[in-house]
Amino acid sequence: MKISADAVKRFLLKSLQSKRKTLRSLGVFAFATVVFCVPVRSDSSTQKIFESASVALKNGDYQAAEAGFRKVLQAEPKNVGAMSNLGVVYSRTLRYARAIEIYKRALSFSPREQGVLLNLGLVYLKQDDYGRAQSYFARLHRIDPKNAQAANLLATCLVYGGEPARALEVLEPLTDSNPDPATLYLLGVAYSRSGRTKAGEQVFARLLTNTSTKAQASFLLGQAYYDSARFEEAEQAFKSALEVDPKFAGAHRELGKVFISLRHREEAEKELRTALGQDAEDASAIYFLGALYVQSGEYQRSLPLLELAHKVTPDSWAAAYYLGKAKLRLNDMNSAVPLLREAAELNPDEPAVFYLLATGLKALGRSEEAKAALRRVAELHATSLEAEKKALRDANVVGTR
Repeated sequence: MKISADAVKRFLLKSLQSKRKTLRSLGVFAFATVVFCVPVRSDSSTQKIFESASVALKNGDYQAAEAGFRKVLQAEPKNVGAMSNLGVVYSRTLRYARAIEIYKRALSFSPREQGVLLNLGLVYLKQDDYGRAQSYFARLHRIDPKNAQAANLLATCLVYGGEPARALEVLEPLTDSNPDPATLYLLGVAYSRSGRTKAGEQVFARLLTNTSTKAQASFLLGQAYYDSARFEEAEQAFKSALEVDPKFAGAHRELGKVFISLRHREEAEKELRTALGQDAEDASAIYFLGALYVQSGEYQRSLPLLELAHKVTPDSWAAAYYLGKAKLRLNDMNSAVPLLREAAELNPDEPAVFYLLATGLKALGRSEEAKAALRRVAELHATSLEAEKKALRDANVVGTR
């Protein structure tokens, strides 16, 4: 399957839209990054470059936007607006490390810039790095305690970062009037994770009493069950959402992930394919279906899916790992080794990655490098045999519970 540049671009834009929809349903409902429209202390020529780059960013022409904001920074190295918008470009093209670097540079010049604090926190949140994201949302919350978006984002980090009691302190004041479903969902999860099960169930029941939001509430309840490894209940919740709205965004994909965790391979494939039937460029569904095929030994079928997932998510060690594993199992060692090395660099704490890397290096006759990879396995407190057994018995896909 040949993948054109235009197909990649369409997929990238669509996948970002899909991710925003899902995160909005999970409580990060205002996920859009802030775009800075006015440069700082620019002369007329630089102003025009900035404005042109801003138009390109708005239109999704990230290559032109990046080039323009770089030119602005060459003329004005301390232009916070250009730095911030360049961070938006990096974030939207999934180059998170570069986005983090440029946002931090912008904050060094303007530490209380709320848009930059929000954007930097969101970059970390996209990578499930709740600890680092939390610090920026907390700063934003201190600057503007009445900002509901900042409060919900901070609560999201606290709930999923293992501090549900602190999340309650942030969320409970938001429920005095008419909280939105996302806030109630986070509150329910925080109660449940704090050991206050009854209170959590009451909040979820409150969500489900409003028929206008029943599909969303069921979806959120499914997420809560899924995150708590209560897979049978998650299955029923996602099915309830689909009964109300058969096209509810993300429900088939999430149900597919539940079936992966339940080891129901055929049902998982069916749901993920249904998700792709509704949205052929759902980035998450493409990744999970490709990885599922690898776990099922259907390596050839996995390749076009994982090649696309790897191309548009270059910071994902899991996409590189599964694509490398598929190439290795198909005896394409020259392609497998660079992918597995990339996965190892992105995630240096996963022994299975280093075991497969060692296997590929050995097959290529690179014995010393293979030994070094196996030493890393040993450093991670596992033997190569244990790592292989783990890889063979683990039917789950990275990213599922």
